[in-house]
Amino acid sequence: MKKADLVDEIQREQQMFEDGNYRFKERLDKNKRSSTQKHPHSIISKALPRVSKEIKSIIKTELNKSSGRRFSWLEDIENIDTDILSFIGLNCCMDAVAMNQSFTTCITKIGMRIELESWAKGLRDKDSKLANRIESQVIKTHSSERYRVKAARIIAFKEGYVQKKWSDARKVQAGSPIINAIMEHSQVFDTWLQRGKFNNTTKKVGLTITASALLAKLEYEDSWAEPMLQPMVIPPKAWDSISTGCYYDEVTASHVPLIRKNPSNTSAWRSQNETVKHQLKTEQELPEYIEALNMLQSTKLNINEHVVDAVTWCWENNKNLGKFPIKEYLPNLTRPDSWDDMSPYDKKGWSIDARNIREKNREIDGSRAVMAQDLKCAKDLCDYDEFYMPWNFDFRGRVYPVTHFSYHRDDHIKAMFNFKDKCRLDSESKWWLAIHIANVGDFDKISKKPLEDRVSWVEDNEELVCQVGKSFKDSFDIWSKADKPFQFLSACFEWYQSTLDSNYESGLPISLDGTNSGVQHYSAASLNKDDGFNVNLVPTKQPQDIYQRVADLVNEKLKNAKDNPYANLWLEYGVGRSVVKRNTMTWAYSSKQYGMKQQLCEDLMKPLQKDVDRKIRTVHPFGTTQEQNKAASYLAKINYDVIRALIKSAESGMEFFQSIASILADEGKEVAWKTPMGFPVVQKYCQWNTKVVRPFLYDRSAHVQKRSQVSIRERDEYKVDKRKNKAAISPNVIHSMDAAHLLSTIIVGKDNGIKNFFVIHDSFATLPNQTWNLFHCVRRSFIEQYKDWCMYDDFLYQTKQLMKKI
Repeated sequence: MKKADLVDEIQREQQMFEDGNYRFKERLDKNKRSSTQKHPHSIISKALPRVSKEIKSIIKTELNKSSGRRFSWLEDIENIDTDILSFIGLNCCMDAVAMNQSFTTCITKIGMRIELESWAKGLRDKDSKLANRIESQVIKTHSSERYRVKAARIIAFKEGYVQKKWSDARKVQAGSPIINAIMEHSQVFDTWLQRGKFNNTTKKVGLTITASALLAKLEYEDSWAEPMLQPMVIPPKAWDSISTGCYYDEVTASHVPLIRKNPSNTSAWRSQNETVKHQLKTEQELPEYIEALNMLQSTKLNINEHVVDAVTWCWENNKNLGKFPIKEYLPNLTRPDSWDDMSPYDKKGWSIDARNIREKNREIDGSRAVMAQDLKCAKDLCDYDEFYMPWNFDFRGRVYPVTHFSYHRDDHIKAMFNFKDKCRLDSESKWWLAIHIANVGDFDKISKKPLEDRVSWVEDNEELVCQVGKSFKDSFDIWSKADKPFQFLSACFEWYQSTLDSNYESGLPISLDGTNSGVQHYSAASLNKDDGFNVNLVPTKQPQDIYQRVADLVNEKLKNAKDNPYANLWLEYGVGRSVVKRNTMTWAYSSKQYGMKQQLCEDLMKPLQKDVDRKIRTVHPFGTTQEQNKAASYLAKINYDVIRALIKSAESGMEFFQSIASILADEGKEVAWKTPMGFPVVQKYCQWNTKVVRPFLYDRSAHVQKRSQVSIRERDEYKVDKRKNKAAISPNVIHSMDAAHLLSTIIVGKDNGIKNFFVIHDSFATLPNQTWNLFHCVRRSFIEQYKDWCMYDDFLYQTKQLMKKI
């Protein structure tokens, strides 16, 4: 492993945004020199000249028109190299496949890239000397051609060169001939329709069957996908302004604001930034929330190579476990021989199931791309002694890693992260490691038992734990059934190593998770003892499990409704805490009955169907997709009624916040408040304006270009969306309180000697030897947040102050 320095970091940052055009031409040259050599992207590389030739033909045809009005896009693309236009289009299409983006997003992004090229040409035409001077300056600093242009725009603006930004409609028009050429001549990309939760359809960009099969054999290389921000190999720049940006390269840093821009809350985002600027200017010290953010991103991390090896093995062998992505296509359904004798209802059900499999197979192309990026990033970071994650805020004050590769992802990615700092696994540290093993394994629901019982479970099953820790291949059938398989595997590995070496040092994060933090905040704010008891705010010998309590009450109702066929289906399947957990957890965030039904479909019905598709189950326990939806609707109503009756403080709290949001929305005003940490939150959801653009787009089925409709949605910052503001206020307030608790815990933890933090909203982790310390810090900071402070009084006071300014 190597120790990185500033030069290494800047090179990495510039490499993130390396143009790709250079790499593409380099690969193309290699192809010409050795046509027999296989390159991972020979399929796409060979598509570029075909697409470029077609774009050139389209432009020539339009220029030679003897009559009629020319297309508006002609002046935007006619003077740009067609190889560049082809590369832009192919790059954006591959990005759309990897990120499961819509066709509209893809074509708009193509137009945005063309706008960049047009801007650069306009600068050269206006003042070639200025262009040369700027070019010389940015070349010395940046390796990426595309992002040299971005840096140049900043300098050119200061020199007085400004080009009016293109509207989304213009971007769509400019991108239309490029996307047409790709769809008609690339032989790589096509489009498909994805059905949404509300039976709406979204047009997506996908790979052709041939291209997908070939790319799967050649293995996907991520250099054609949109560059993603990566972890840093030296400590990130500390935040001291809204635009510090964490990174050291100027262009890379410009992509990272202190507060993430919320597309649906743009005017509110600007207002937030002004408030933060004022705080930084007038306060003698950094606000505590920024201080906590800087502490968080100073945590040293390294990669758990054992887990990376396990993930690679599972991926290459197409193992099925939990939410682990699928690599191989699912077999398509064949129409049954009895089709003509089937009822219309059964035919519809079969058609829906067949369509769902086709859609899942389309999504697998994206899974391949994302997995390739993740494994490449993880293996790259294995070469470094330590690395860091840069962080920023969302508009509610919640903290998020800036990078896509982070432990805020699914189990198989989260388990790849360890602390660089390590501690010896003495008796106290192993005690907490045992609790962590029991929690992430959760066999026989042991995670809900007292701490001592969890430790005893590990001691009683030490042979099994060591078997898993010794070989992930030989013990796959054991650890794959854990609640969090890869985290369980990682923890067992640490335990096994400690049995081999009494001085073994571990950097494994030991997690402490909250119990339904939404209800915790409502019950603490209203001093509701019953709700507080259910979410472990009241001292008890036995930990309380609100999810199991809900499940027990739901089962009572199901048993009293045995005449209902859906009640019997659920009783036969078994309604445990995991079935009702998400419904219960999101109730405090304004989730209603319909939302709970959608959650049951997403969290239960789809995974069960996945098992059927992969022949792990013979039949779905709830029948066809139609029957699954009906069963989910039935249980959602029961869950909603039970949760609403059990948890009292949340409903009255939500009504309070909603009433205030409604009053302000009627006045066309945003809702604004500061959290206990001083973070300014501004909520103002505005209505969408939909603009229809009608470019000529290639129709693959008809093999012609036809006038098509592309709908672009833009926010009207002057029209407040009353419904959205009312619906969102309660979850936004509670998330902001949750964020304040997390940030204050980091401050308290630092004051008590904790240097390593591993946090995900209401989940906290640190080294094993500091877990008791963190355990007390989490509780102390929560008590301090609500001691002598009323969330409702403070919110009302802040609203009245806001109204005075209106």
